[in-house]
Parts: sequence; C-alpha cells; structure tokens
Amino acid sequence: MTPTLIVLSLLALGVAIVAVATRQTPSRPYEQRKEQDTAWGEPPTATEQAADPFAHAPLPKTATEPAREPERQV
Repeated sequence: MTPTLIVLSLLALGVAIVAVATRQTPSRPYEQRKEQDTAWGEPPTATEQAADPFAHAPLPKTATEPAREPERQV
C-alpha cells in the first residue's frame, strides 16, 4: 500500500510541476480583453457591400421539355 501511495504522490507532483511550468499568463489585463464590437450581426451598408459578380449574368437555359398533361386512362 505504501509504494502505491508514493507512486501516486510522485505522479501528482509531476502533473502539478508540468501544469505550473506550462501555465500561460494573459497577454492583456481582463478589462482590455472584453469583447470588441465587431458588428457581425448588422447588415452591411451600401458602401460596404461588395459588387455581386453574378448580378448581370444570363439565366441558365433549361434543357428539359415542357410538362405534358398525363394521358387519360379509359
């Protein structure tokens, strides 16, 4: 039982050392890390809208035949 406790305590100590050694401090204080106003949910204004490259493209021509009325069963 004692060797198991020693191994577990050494393992816990190793995990703690690795956690402390790899801990990263924040690059900015918390007040400066608040969410910025990105306006992602607002519609774009007329000056922000990009030109639609397909706005004046011709419509595709359909290659299918027009629909026929079903034949009557007598």
